[in-house]
Amino acid sequence: MDRLLDQLARRLLIQCRPSQAEALAEIAAAHDSGLVITGATPESTVQTLRRRGFDGPILCDANRYAGRRRVSARRGIHPAWCRRQQALGLVALTDSGYLEARDWQGLRTILRAAATQRGAVVAMLPLSARWFATRAVSDALAGEVNTYGVPVAVAVEHPADPFGVQYVLRHFLGLVRATTVPVLLLRCDVSAIGALCHGVHAAAIGTTSGLRHLYPLLTGGRPRFAGVSVFVRHLLSYHRLDTCDTVLAGTPDSSQFWLCDCDICGGTTPARLRAADDPRTVALHHSLHAQLLLHREIFGRPRTPDQLVSSWHETCSHALFVHRQVADHVGRWHTPLHLKTWYAVTDDPLNRADIPRQPARRLHPSPQPSD
Repeated sequence: MDRLLDQLARRLLIQCRPSQAEALAEIAAAHDSGLVITGATPESTVQTLRRRGFDGPILCDANRYAGRRRVSARRGIHPAWCRRQQALGLVALTDSGYLEARDWQGLRTILRAAATQRGAVVAMLPLSARWFATRAVSDALAGEVNTYGVPVAVAVEHPADPFGVQYVLRHFLGLVRATTVPVLLLRCDVSAIGALCHGVHAAAIGTTSGLRHLYPLLTGGRPRFAGVSVFVRHLLSYHRLDTCDTVLAGTPDSSQFWLCDCDICGGTTPARLRAADDPRTVALHHSLHAQLLLHREIFGRPRTPDQLVSSWHETCSHALFVHRQVADHVGRWHTPLHLKTWYAVTDDPLNRADIPRQPARRLHPSPQPSD
């Protein structure tokens, strides 16, 4: 494996805009992480980061596949974009366009072009969720990737959370198992850690909703949510600061679940962040620290593949338990679908007979794909 690509192994990266990179490089460095800089002109940002001593891995995502001006995968890639990244000493991430479901021509256009580039290159595959609608399609996708033999980075388009849909998660994990090259996952949230536990080479958590998701054009762009949201470690999910206040008030006997030891909170609760001069910025920094600490907790010591899968399964099981505790005291509480989906789709390979499954009535069936 290429040395630069090997440096990404098992890393949880931060996907951000160029304007955020300098501030977030300190967080990345503190956790032995890296950055995915999302934008068309990353050179000055990368050069500034290196000049100021940041030596962690950096990927550059041209983002041609997202937004109102996104292009089709059939438009191909620009070799010059790859050379620009390599001139900076980076692994090159192709500037691919969006891949509609079963756009085999577009897929081969990207993979063929990536395979002919010199140096370390990763083919960016921005995929419609319907690539994972059936095992046959996802297996065929894996076959194409293996044929060209080029590492790939996947972003999955979905109007909400692709990993809150059982068939998407099941067949995405099948893709990871079936490929013979490294698979990276970009534009994700805490499910990035689960994907790493299941064999993804590297994964990135986004700094905004728009960088944690790839939204379809038909939704009118990314949803806009009022207020500031933070990641809550024991719930494995994001919640608004005012919601955190409600949870704290309603669960006095579970206060141990809300204390956070990240550099921002310092042993207090994330709800305290609303009193900061800039709640949005400190909430972002807390959320990144908290998820990177969780990643360190799981990957900070040697573990076998089965132990990693087991650790993530137990983490999700605990979060589901905490959500049930909250639901008993807070009205109209909704447990995030990604937790239910991870628990339903995966097993604990070390404790299959010992840990009872969640009651079936608590698991909502995933919507079935339609052609």
